[in-house]
Amino acid sequence: MASGNAPYVPGPAGTRIVAAGVDWDAVKVVRSFGLQALDRIAEPGAVVVDPNRAAPAVYFFVRPGTTEGWNVAQSTALSATTHVTLPPESRVMPPGPYWLTSPTEGRLHTDTAALRTALETVTGPRPAWNPRMEHFA
Repeated sequence: MASGNAPYVPGPAGTRIVAAGVDWDAVKVVRSFGLQALDRIAEPGAVVVDPNRAAPAVYFFVRPGTTEGWNVAQSTALSATTHVTLPPESRVMPPGPYWLTSPTEGRLHTDTAALRTALETVTGPRPAWNPRMEHFA
């Protein structure tokens, strides 16, 4: 996936550390939930798997600015001020990060609403956090 207008730094083994929030926002999901959500999205965009983390993750790419206010369980929105390590465009298996769905195979962006619906189906809605003051004493 070309970096487009996003600044990046070359990483090890052909990877690139690319700024989010320019050409895309990313949604990072625990791998097991991400793979289940992917099965529920009719037309997914590019998807990266990072198997090298203590908790393996899946990254979905959505249009920039569409993750504002993101509040979906077991996922984190990555936008301006964050970076994602992207594999070389030809890497489709480990070692290291790899493309599960390559942007060269079709579209780059997953529809944000479709991703939210798929993740909420898999993980359930995030409960509202209602802190009690005794937790902060």
